[in-house]
Amino acid sequence: MTPTWWMWNPATGAPARRFRFRSEAALARSAPDTDVVRSGDFTCPVQRRRAAAARSDLLAVTGDPARVALVERRLWTLLVALRRSQPLRDALATAVPKPGRAALVAEPSRELAELDRRFDRFAAALRVLVADPTPEQLRHTAALSD
Repeated sequence: MTPTWWMWNPATGAPARRFRFRSEAALARSAPDTDVVRSGDFTCPVQRRRAAAARSDLLAVTGDPARVALVERRLWTLLVALRRSQPLRDALATAVPKPGRAALVAEPSRELAELDRRFDRFAAALRVLVADPTPEQLRHTAALSD
């Protein structure tokens, strides 16, 4: 069984615990999609592993709080985009190849490839940051853009 994880939207932050929730995990499960990304949001095991690895690396990031916050917001944006891409990925994976369908699949496939490239670039920078937690590397990771 894959461990369950979640990430709160850094713009809203995790809400204060409420008495009716026995744990933070229960609170995360009940939160709306706009506030939290959950491991269970990723139906594809490959995408779930990618997201989990990046989130795990983020937990090890230290340094200037303002730059760490930028890195966290960047990861949040990419995780939300990765989550939104799940239905399209699932549809493309189950689509039956038919003549004339290649043009319909080409643009969404390019968009997914671009999202994957951006996510992988950020995840690689995050791994380097964890391995070499220097202010310069933190600045570089925080400055990554689309």
